[in-house]
Amino acid sequence: MPPEDSELSATCRGVGKHVYVFVSDDVWEVNVFKQDIEKIIHTFDCSTPATSINSKKGIYEILTETFGNPPDVDNDHRIYFLITQLGEYRGHDFDGYFRFIDEIAGKHSNHMEILYLDSDDPSDDYHLGVIAHEFQHLIHWQYDPKETKWLSESLSEVAMILCGYYTDEKKVIRYLNNTNSSLISRHHMVDYGACLLWGTYIYERLGIAFLGNLVREKAGGIKGFQNTLDSMHIVDNFSTVFGDWLVANYLHNKIGNNKKYRYQSISLPITPAVKHFLSLPVSETGEVAGYAVDYLKFTIERVKNKKLRISFESESPDDFLIKVIKLYNDHVSDPLVEDVKLSKPIEAFDVKNLGMGCREVVLVVSVLKPTNKPVSYSYSASLMANSETKLNQD
Repeated sequence: MPPEDSELSATCRGVGKHVYVFVSDDVWEVNVFKQDIEKIIHTFDCSTPATSINSKKGIYEILTETFGNPPDVDNDHRIYFLITQLGEYRGHDFDGYFRFIDEIAGKHSNHMEILYLDSDDPSDDYHLGVIAHEFQHLIHWQYDPKETKWLSESLSEVAMILCGYYTDEKKVIRYLNNTNSSLISRHHMVDYGACLLWGTYIYERLGIAFLGNLVREKAGGIKGFQNTLDSMHIVDNFSTVFGDWLVANYLHNKIGNNKKYRYQSISLPITPAVKHFLSLPVSETGEVAGYAVDYLKFTIERVKNKKLRISFESESPDDFLIKVIKLYNDHVSDPLVEDVKLSKPIEAFDVKNLGMGCREVVLVVSVLKPTNKPVSYSYSASLMANSETKLNQD
């Protein structure tokens, strides 16, 4: 929710091909200077960092080519930027925002395409990334004004990456330190670190055309995501992509050549937090929120002809997504990822053929539905002699 309405005096300090830049008079030549305006216009109209998908294009061109054209309620093709002190509202600090109310008639509407930007160092990379983020929201409004918040924020976060601004890395670190935070929530708040990783992953996994088609898909959330997959004849489904994303977040910094489990556009600053077991057997309980994840790591000492038997108990087994990751001592072999399908409240399954080369097994635990509170589960793990039962392998 943006700050409350207020009236202020502002002056146009620069005009570009695609933008007017207004600055509130109280911050001009106090927080905001001529060189800030020049850099903002140049970045929006002409050029982005070398890390963008095309440094010879500005934010406007990259994002309109990716997502589509912005609305135009005022019959003026330029976007308005208003730079002022946004401050804090109801416990939230604002770096920038887009108000949909400006796209409709009413006494509280400016009736124009306008982005509100904070005046604290407005032309640094962080705030240029905010422009990309908010511009995606403006474009998205044109095609799907009722889009779910988590998906809209994911697309705004990847808009920053496309334009060369990996400036929300601290939010990624916060998420990786607490992955029991939902990507998809029933509440208004979202985890921006999770959204950045999800948006970047689907861009790399499904292609840049998928992003534009997703924006133009009228259905929201998971249904809209699946509709877009179907319309593009992509065989994957949402749950498969989501599960592979959870694995990619764990394996990104590990050895491996499977692009399905790696990021190309960004580097993850840390490995996700895990619950680590250094000895076996173990018996524990856990709880995980919907569309969040727990990583349970079992260090395997040098064993021969052994399997890891895991017993998993929950009241709603059909809601769980379970994957097993095996990593090897040689630091060369690709990690092996296996799917586990639960069908009973208490289910035992084996991770086989550990041998002398396997150094760790990671159990990836998630719930494929939004929840108001975390879902409880319990599990045990112990080493046993090998048997013939095998899991499905990717």
